[in-house]
Formats: sequence, C-alpha cells, structure tokens
Amino acid sequence: MTRAQQLEFIRRIAPWAQAAAEKHGVPASVTIAQAILESGWGKSSLAAKHNNFFGIKAARSGNAAVELPTWEVLNGKRVQVTARFRVFASPAECFDWRGRWLSTSKTYARAMADADDPIVFATRLWQCGYATDPNYPKKLVDLIQVYDLGQWDLPAARKRNGGPGR
Repeated sequence: MTRAQQLEFIRRIAPWAQAAAEKHGVPASVTIAQAILESGWGKSSLAAKHNNFFGIKAARSGNAAVELPTWEVLNGKRVQVTARFRVFASPAECFDWRGRWLSTSKTYARAMADADDPIVFATRLWQCGYATDPNYPKKLVDLIQVYDLGQWDLPAARKRNGGPGR
C-alpha cells in the first residue's frame, strides 16, 4: 500500500472518528490508529465485508456475527483462534458503536478519564484489557505520531498534546 493510499484511507475514515469523538468523547487520533491497526488499513475481510474496523467481538447470541480466525496473545504466546465478530451495516455504525461502547463501559472508565490525552488514552485502553498484544499501546502511539493523527482530534485533545487548537 502506498503512502498516498494510506493517507486516503485516513481521510476517508476521519469523519467517522471525529463524529465518535464529538458524540462519545473518544479521541479521534486513537480511533483512527486502531482502525488502521485492527483492519490492516481497511483491507481485512472483517472491515471490507462486514464494516468492523476494530475487531469488535460479538456476544454469544443476538448480534449479527461472523466467525473468523484471529491472532491473540495468550500466556505470552501469539496463537491463532477462531472468534465471533460483530457485523455492522456501515462503517459509520461501527465507529459510533465503538465510541458509545468505550464511553459507557465500566471496563474502560479508566481510559475515558484520560480521553483528553490521546497518548495516555491509548495506553489505558490496553491496561483496561482492550487488546492482548503487549506492544499494542506502542503500535497505536507510533501510528499517531507517524501519520500526525492528532490533527483529527478535537481542540481540547490537540492542546493537551501540544498541537494547535482551533
């Protein structure tokens, strides 16, 4: 994937990330970084076919779901498992659902308390159990920095990270 294609992907998903930030308080930069990482720049079948950009798992019953192989880190080892993932009607629905879920779940309350600082928020998500990869926070922070994703954050988060406010 070329740098131009990567930047186009970011421009395409940024409005959904910003809408979730505005509505639910989740930093857009972290949302974009997670979408990049979790969906392989939107190329994963989960994202491309099922509008799930974050590897959001499905409840055992009720939600539309698809079973797919995925990688997890269990007991310090990377293993492939089959998991049930949510299916969304559109990318906008996925981004909104994720924002609402993070902002209302007691599990992620500690992360949401630091939502005005995207770098801390990225680490807190992992500490709250969002991902099993011990390098997950570093991967998110690297994406935020390399692709200047802070430019998509709401003004309060940009000011906290030293970026320009609007």
